[in-house]
Amino acid sequence: MTEFNREPHAHHSEEERGFCKGCKWWQAEHDGPAAEDATIGLCVQPELTHFSLQVSGHSGCNRFEPNTVAAGQLPAIAAAG
Repeated sequence: MTEFNREPHAHHSEEERGFCKGCKWWQAEHDGPAAEDATIGLCVQPELTHFSLQVSGHSGCNRFEPNTVAAGQLPAIAAAG
């Protein structure tokens, strides 16, 4: 596991932060955009998986990576879980 830098702008700029609902590491089933903010899902970011983080769509962090999967397609990791 890598060491996390606690300084907010050391490696990531504000533009790289985002809500979990738009992140490729957020694994959650929900009823569409209106339900995303309150939906709780699992964060499967590789450096964080051992924590089994449960986060809402409105949560966010500096490990954010934009989701490029088309809406409605559940990634294999979530389907297997």
